[in-house]
Amino acid sequence: MKTTNVNVEYFRFMVPDQEWFSPKEMASIVGKTDQYIRDAFDNQKILGHVANGRSPRGQEKRKTYQIHRDGVLLYLLETANYSPEDFAERIAEIIRSKPEMTLKKIKMTVDNLLTKWN
Repeated sequence: MKTTNVNVEYFRFMVPDQEWFSPKEMASIVGKTDQYIRDAFDNQKILGHVANGRSPRGQEKRKTYQIHRDGVLLYLLETANYSPEDFAERIAEIIRSKPEMTLKKIKMTVDNLLTKWN
């Protein structure tokens, strides 16, 4: 698997605050289909747990996938083709092209956020 130097904290806001996710829930987070998630899980590109219900061993008919929040975050880290610095620079490019009135509104918003964080 590809490794990345992106900090996991950068992606935490993207993942709901719950511990376990179904393939359908993860698919809605990462913008894929639940079948894609199950296939990636079966190919060990997504880490988690699988259960086969109450059937006797060898007679299982249906799998239940459970993906831990850390598995979702790990998938986002490994598939990111950008770093937080790239993202920040792209936002700066967009901001530089805006008229003064828009820049004043952006500055007010950023100042308010910085006040809350400090």
